[in-house]
Amino acid sequence: MAIPTVFVSSTFYDLRYPRESLKRFIESLGYSPVLSEEGTVFFNPKETAAESCLREVSNADIFVLLIGGRYGSSLPSSELSVTNGEFLAAVEKKIPVFALVEQGTYNDFALYRANSSKPEIIDQLSFPHADTPRIFEFIESVQGRTTNNALVPFGSTASIESYLRSQWAGMMHSFLTHGSKEAQVVDTLAVLTNVNERVEVIAEQILRSVGTSEDRLYVRLLQEMIQSSVVSDLRFMNGRPTPGVVLANSTIEECAANLGIDLQVEPEIDRYEDTIGAGGQVSSQRLIRMEKQYITLQNHLLAIVDEYNMTPEDVVAYELQALKRSN
Repeated sequence: MAIPTVFVSSTFYDLRYPRESLKRFIESLGYSPVLSEEGTVFFNPKETAAESCLREVSNADIFVLLIGGRYGSSLPSSELSVTNGEFLAAVEKKIPVFALVEQGTYNDFALYRANSSKPEIIDQLSFPHADTPRIFEFIESVQGRTTNNALVPFGSTASIESYLRSQWAGMMHSFLTHGSKEAQVVDTLAVLTNVNERVEVIAEQILRSVGTSEDRLYVRLLQEMIQSSVVSDLRFMNGRPTPGVVLANSTIEECAANLGIDLQVEPEIDRYEDTIGAGGQVSSQRLIRMEKQYITLQNHLLAIVDEYNMTPEDVVAYELQALKRSN
């Protein structure tokens, strides 16, 4: 089944955590993210890495552009950055572009615009969130187009996700109102977020089921966990939380450690506020939110267990028995 492909374009080192978070967000919608560092771009040995990225843009259905404080490396035989070139390739192919710029860089851009008529002043100004004024020229080139020229600032990864969610929902609604059958397929994909994962988890349990109350309880617990964003976060960090693990560990930190995740707040990622990294890095704000969501999930699971007149220990024992059967 074909799914929408989303190409993410930005410099890497200064925006690697937003890129990680954006990859997870795109996957959560059932779409296929394309990021150069994830191996989803085919790097032709006969081409430069930049040329391979430009070629890959043409295969995308949606193009997301993140502009930060680094201009990045230049294209071969050009003064344009690789990111700039990818943007122009998307525009040329008439791929929908959703562009965002880091808030600090956007503030610097306002200062640049205020003094753009005085080159001698620009040369003397220091921009704390931009390594070169060429970034501002790039921003102007995006905003200066007659179409595909929307550009909004972002202060956190949560704001990126919120903007894209609303924009993509609006795009799907527009397609639907025009009676497009293709758009109905895309809309269905969005509604069935992570449907493959949900079916896989529940189907596995149903296949083992013999209709006992323990089986029905476990399916209920799985359904509750599927709806929890803290479970998605743990899975993004390569953890595989189960109802028994959640019920047996009173805090998110204990649960993460049990799953082999080194949960840690890092100053570098902390500046992006509501952010997580695949290696267990979290911003302090995201950790607080995860802690609250984890307690909420635990309470919901405990309520379901109590409804079936069972205990958390019964759930843990059920998982151990299931593991023995699978082995």
